[in-house]
Amino acid sequence: MMALVPWHWKTSAVVRAVSLASIVSTSSRLCYSAYAFPSLLPNRRLPSPCHLPNGRRCHLHATSSSSTQQAQLDSTDVDHMNLALECAKKGFGNTYPNPAVGCVLVRQETNQVIGKGFHPRAGYPHAEVFALLEATGHLEDGVKAAAAVVAGYPPARAEKKKTDSLTQTLDLVEELTQQYASENGPEQLLSDDRTFQDIPVTAYVTLEPCCHYGKTPPCAASLVQAKVSRVVVGFRDPNPRVDGGGVQLLTDAGVQVDMMGDGDNDDSLKMNEACHNLVKDFVKRITPREDFSGDYSYVTGAMRRGLRAHASRLKAQNKMAEMVWKGPSLSDQDALTEEAIIQELLPFDPSWLERLDHLLWQNEVVLLRLGKAIKRKKGAKLLGELIAEELEAHVAQTVGHTALLYRPGLPPDLDLEALREKSTDATSS
Repeated sequence: MMALVPWHWKTSAVVRAVSLASIVSTSSRLCYSAYAFPSLLPNRRLPSPCHLPNGRRCHLHATSSSSTQQAQLDSTDVDHMNLALECAKKGFGNTYPNPAVGCVLVRQETNQVIGKGFHPRAGYPHAEVFALLEATGHLEDGVKAAAAVVAGYPPARAEKKKTDSLTQTLDLVEELTQQYASENGPEQLLSDDRTFQDIPVTAYVTLEPCCHYGKTPPCAASLVQAKVSRVVVGFRDPNPRVDGGGVQLLTDAGVQVDMMGDGDNDDSLKMNEACHNLVKDFVKRITPREDFSGDYSYVTGAMRRGLRAHASRLKAQNKMAEMVWKGPSLSDQDALTEEAIIQELLPFDPSWLERLDHLLWQNEVVLLRLGKAIKRKKGAKLLGELIAEELEAHVAQTVGHTALLYRPGLPPDLDLEALREKSTDATSS
């Protein structure tokens, strides 16, 4: 059942909602970014840069846009962003390969929170959409709805704890997700009588709203569709598919955008850093690297021996990072054809992948124990290779039901050439 809207919206016969198709072209499915497509904005100068805590520079504010001003962030803005950050943490560890993001919608006149949400899992709406669905009356509670998605995965484990309330919430979320992802879905869900046309609303988002089509429409365009008048961004999304384009889309539509970390407000700078810390591993995953392309053809047999020797030393010191398979198991009968069905019958748990990804960033080498997944050693080897492919890692060794994964850090810590020489010297002596 649809929840009651938190207040009455006034509509104007003169002013009509801007079509989502005019904001982001569904035919091109591309981000309207001045950086990727400068010809789209022939009369606009490129935005001026702002500084981030990691020393990089990003372009966030279009200098010629009247809707973008020098950030005037106060303690209230920081408090609301902190609330959005707390929402984001509820999804942390469940969103792989996506980042954990939170969003809070606030009525400017009263500082009333009218919608909250977080991204629960890849394939489901992002934080901004859960908050919008609550604020516009489609959901009673955006955070509880997103939490239901987290609780509902994996399905086999969730069946044991499902209640009628959880089932109803999941069914509603599935219905709204399908509608939102359908053609003209955002316009239908955020129609004229459900927008903030006459009510100034600020959206606080821990990560820059996306501006590209993935499994769901772009959040920046949905915020415009809902007529949000101001957006405060916790941290710029360095994803090459976004990278300032979400802010550009918003400012082009007349939305005021402020960035945590702009100006001299210490609390704002700390909040910017906190939002960045939440997505550190995601940032590493999507940051283009000049020193590494994902191709491990350069790794020689001697280097692999060096990695194995390094792993042996770590084991002797009780410092070897290990991960045990968490997920379903294949029976002996299934194992006869595991090469054809392994990906279907052994889906990767996003939370497990998130932890493994984090371990690889921390240690560069991780030992996988896959005995709980497949009894046959050949199947364990294949599973290890599939996991490595998912994480852009290299299988340095497979022994029995274990696989030793290697992936260079950012920046790399292990020197493969030095490990090779050390291994060669040890062998010769």
